[in-house]
Amino acid sequence: MSDVKIEKADKTDAEDIAKIAYQVAKMHDESVPEYFKPVSEKEQLQNIKEMLGDEKLFVFKAVCEGKICGFLFLEINYRESDGLRFSRVGTVLNFGVDEAVRHQGIGEKLLKSAEDFCLKQGCKALDMSVFAFNQQAIQFYEKRGYKILDVSMRKVLK
Repeated sequence: MSDVKIEKADKTDAEDIAKIAYQVAKMHDESVPEYFKPVSEKEQLQNIKEMLGDEKLFVFKAVCEGKICGFLFLEINYRESDGLRFSRVGTVLNFGVDEAVRHQGIGEKLLKSAEDFCLKQGCKALDMSVFAFNQQAIQFYEKRGYKILDVSMRKVLK
């Protein structure tokens, strides 16, 4: 999709972003029910409003034909000497593209915008977490140069 614009999002975008975030949350709820508590659309809207109100977060929206079709929430972490290689790192906290327009380059444009923003902020790396079930997302990130750093494991006890 060539006419996609990446812009800074604000509180007025909460409902449109929440609809897409709900699609992402529902996929997680259904794929890993032992981990995720199902979230209603109303709860998702409240979560998104809170995130949009957090001054420490940077939020990008993808606009396609005048309508929000994707989003990315980003945090910049400033670490003092903690033994890690980089002292300033971006972290993607939430990321989604509307199901109706996936596989058209929108996610790639959002991610590239976040990478460019992070570079301008002095970051030397961009991190994110991806659940193992989401092989499509893992392949998307790996294709763009991201590498798996660690693996978390869990056993639900009964």
